[in-house]
Amino acid sequence: MRRGAVILAAGAGTRLGGVAKALLTIERDTYLQRIVRIARVAGVSDVVVVIGRPFAHEVGEHARELGLGVIVNPLPERGMASSVALGFAAMEAYEAEAAWLWPVDHPGVQVETLHRLIAALGTHEVAQPRFGGRGGHPPLIRRAVWPLLAACGRLEGGARAALAKTDRVEVAVDDQGVVRDIDTPADRPRPWS
Repeated sequence: MRRGAVILAAGAGTRLGGVAKALLTIERDTYLQRIVRIARVAGVSDVVVVIGRPFAHEVGEHARELGLGVIVNPLPERGMASSVALGFAAMEAYEAEAAWLWPVDHPGVQVETLHRLIAALGTHEVAQPRFGGRGGHPPLIRRAVWPLLAACGRLEGGARAALAKTDRVEVAVDDQGVVRDIDTPADRPRPWS
């Protein structure tokens, strides 16, 4: 099965002091590089990165250097669902049969988690990781669900409400990275910088 990823990187990083999360570093990689590297180890071939102001230029340039597709969200202040919608609408142009929905502030996901999601997807529409009783990122989503996500910007509850309508399997993983999003300076553990 050909796989892709929609990486959400349109936020302004206000709770981190106004920084581009995609360009923060973990070991020697930027968050975006780390996510792409892990995704490619798991067989991802098609990647779309959704960017927005105020860091659209810098993040877009970095994404293009990595050979990724770039989509600009002209109004990221509309919320994450607007980026999800744009990303999955753009993913339709690729040949992937399933794609991960991956916020750029989840750079610590392990490749083994991705392999577990691939194995669990089976005939389901969505495979979502869980850690410690909490749902996490990145869910693996079949192409049949993408039109629903492409319309989620107009749906009350956004992508979460859209995915709640699907045949979803929850996959327990031993990977804190699926629930550890980097929103504040305190969320950035060592050796991350």
